[in-house]
Amino acid sequence: MTERVPITYEENCRVDKDHVATPGYVVEDIYNIIDIKSFKKCWFPFNHYDSQFKLKADELNLKYLATHKFDDLGNDFFTTLPPIGTDLMISNPPFSIQNEIIKRSFWLIDNGYIKSFALLLPLATLETPGRANIYEKYEDKLSIIIFKKRIKFIGHSTVFNKGCCWICYNIKSLDDKRFSWI
Repeated sequence: MTERVPITYEENCRVDKDHVATPGYVVEDIYNIIDIKSFKKCWFPFNHYDSQFKLKADELNLKYLATHKFDDLGNDFFTTLPPIGTDLMISNPPFSIQNEIIKRSFWLIDNGYIKSFALLLPLATLETPGRANIYEKYEDKLSIIIFKKRIKFIGHSTVFNKGCCWICYNIKSLDDKRFSWI
């Protein structure tokens, strides 16, 4: 039996189909739409040192914590709790486990660990009875922002264009916009 050598972050960037980087313009757009500066403490649960979410947050002098399974502590979204007082969780999570991410995000809301979130997910996230039931339960504070064009994500040698949307919950600047397009 051969012992498996742990994969590095850089290796993961090359081989993991879920490792796609969000283009800077997508991050800038959502930061403007949700008025990112109105949040006191943000959590980026799927972001490492090269994340546009972090780089733009640094430019804006935002208070945040970015965690990733490849950080020094091995922070996994499903076992890591956000910092106390987190009022916004925002990220582009792995698409292949979107059901689990959506459930965990609402669990974090229900248990008071976060107040709001914005998740960049594929348009197909709006489909299926299971996800629809979850969204209907939280529809009073749910907003969906749909991209008019597909996003070309960074980090793949092959084309990775996806129709996407932001699934947002309890974002004050979106109170009067349950559905919108960008």
